[in-house]
Order: sequence, then structure tokens, then C-alpha cells
Amino acid sequence: MNIVAIAVTDYIGIILLIALLISSRFRRVEDQLDLKIFSNIAILTLISCFVDFVAFYSDGKPGMAWRIICLLANSFCFIANPIFVFCWCLYVDYKLYHSLERYKKIYIYASIPAVLMLLIVIINLFLPIIFYMDSNNYYIRMPLSYFYYLVDTGYILFSIIVLSKYQKKYGKVRFFPIYLMVGPIALGCALQLLFYGVSLIWVSLAIGITAIYMSIQNEFSYLDALTGLYNRAYLFYKAETFNRYSNIGGIMIDVDYFKSINDTYGHSAGDKALIDVAKILIRSKPEDSLLIRYAGDEFMLIVYETTPERLNKIMASINEQITTYQKKHSRPYTLSLSLGSSMYDQENETLDSFFKKMDNAMYEAKEKNHKKDRA
Repeated sequence: MNIVAIAVTDYIGIILLIALLISSRFRRVEDQLDLKIFSNIAILTLISCFVDFVAFYSDGKPGMAWRIICLLANSFCFIANPIFVFCWCLYVDYKLYHSLERYKKIYIYASIPAVLMLLIVIINLFLPIIFYMDSNNYYIRMPLSYFYYLVDTGYILFSIIVLSKYQKKYGKVRFFPIYLMVGPIALGCALQLLFYGVSLIWVSLAIGITAIYMSIQNEFSYLDALTGLYNRAYLFYKAETFNRYSNIGGIMIDVDYFKSINDTYGHSAGDKALIDVAKILIRSKPEDSLLIRYAGDEFMLIVYETTPERLNKIMASINEQITTYQKKHSRPYTLSLSLGSSMYDQENETLDSFFKKMDNAMYEAKEKNHKKDRA
């Protein structure tokens, strides 16, 4: 074991992640879940790089205090390992689908291997089954510890499968070259597995995280800074792929009385209202859809392979979510939305006419809402 080499690799990982976190702090959008997950992954890896050095530095040092430090440091690394790969899967899935419904449905079950790995570490503190400290305070790896590498591999493969299925259904994902993350992880795990006493996993994770972060910087030009949703430019970029689908529909969404909210409560309240609407729409959107902040207080939901009946159900779900959200969150104003839907006849109309149909349907709904309010 070369403690200087280990110190250098962990130091590199720490510096990379500190730079990344400082940079991402200035780009972060309020309440954007995928960036929160990504930041938490980076923080966990940064801490793990430091703890990894502590584990190696304390290895074999005499005294009960060093024994406890080495035991706890190695236990932390075993705990952080499954948490990292599980959170990576969460990040990939939400990054692609932006669907809380899917997020909750799948990952309750996907978390089971990670939870089991955590329980094994707790058991190991009292009954050594993955590693132990010998009489000279040296860390000794046991056969069951290799199972953690299998779990890591399983989660990484799962994230690749999620991406592959998404791309097969919706086309190639721009700005998300997953191999930049998977490559360093696979190499680091393989080398650490083959050569006992080297420490490469955490610095490999730091390199992978930094590479992914650098590659997705271009995506920020397609994101709305306030809500974290995709913007109009991204809509027109994705419109090039619409011909892959036979039945595309859309919903235009407008915030009722938004000017009144701004004039009465100020622009910060108006911004908060738009953020609230974005959250509601994220909860309501199906996974096979694209949510856009279209302009000002207007949003657009493009739904792939759909029907008019399904669009009506989605609009009903959005209205239900509005009611539920307002019961849980106290605001000085009442949020309401006007929604209009249309199907896209790609053979006989242009994209502009499709958007215009949605817009007209939305304004008809807005007029009805206003008449109802005046009655």
C-alpha cells in the first residue's frame, strides 16, 4: 500500500468535485430534482474520497482509537458505495423521463439491493461478514465483499438499460454520453478488484461525475432558468423527431389571471406561481411526453402516441393536481389554468398550425373560465 499514491488520487477526486460543486451552484435551478440528485451524488463522492484516505491512513496503526477509526471509515465506504450507484440510477431515470409517477413506482423496488447492502454493513460491525480488523488493526477483505461489486455492476447495467429503452422509444439523447460515467467506474472497480490495496473507485467516480457534468453544460441553453423545464428552443429541436410517431397530441396551458398576480403581489410572487405550475405539470405529465415552458405564463405538453380521449384525461389530472396542490400549499392567490388540446395531423398541417390549434382551444377554455368567474 502506497499511502502517498492514495493521498494523491483522493486529492484529485476532492479537487475535481469541489470545482464541480462551485460551478454547479451558479447554474442550479430552484427545486430541479435531477440537479439536486446530481449535486448530492457529487457531495457523497467528495466525502468518500476523504474518508477513503482516512481508511488507508489508519490501516495497521496500533491502538483502539485507530482501530475504531479504520473500522468506521471502511464501513462508511461500503455504505456510500450502494447509495452512489442507486442514486446514479435515480438521476439517469429522472433526467430522461422527468416523471415523478415513474420515479415512485419503479425505484421503491429498485432500492431493495442497496438497502440490503446497507443492512449488511450494520451487521458487519458486530459480526464480520464483509471485512474485519485483525489483531494488528489491519483491514482484511472477506469473500462477501465481492458481492458489492456485483450490486454495483447490476445498478450500472440497469441505468444503461433505462437509457437504451428510452432512446429506442424516443430517439438519441443529446448531451448525455453515459459512457463517460460508466467507463471510469468500470475501469476503477476492475483495477481495485484485481489489485488488493489500491484505491481507485472514488477517484474514478469523481472523474466520471465531472465528465458527465462537463458534457451536459450545453443542455443549459435549452433549459428555462426559472422553472427548470425545457424551453421553446428545445421544442423546435425535438420537433425534428415528431415524424417518428403516428399520433402526436398537445396541450397548451395558460395561467389564469397571471398579470393580476404580478400586479397585486409582485413579480416574485408571479415567479413563484410559475414554479408551482411547473411542479404541478411535472407531477401530472405521462412519461411519454415533453413538457415545455412555451412563453411567459404559457406551457406546452407534447404527448406521443396518444388520442383525444387520453389528452382529456391528462387535462383532468392536471386540474385535480391543481386542487390538491392548493390545499397543501398556502398562497395569497388562487391558481387556475386554462387548457386546450389538439392532435397533430402531420400530413396535412404544419407545426405552426398545430400550435395554433392548441392555442385557440386554450383561449376558448380561458374565455369559458372567465365567464364562469364573472357569473
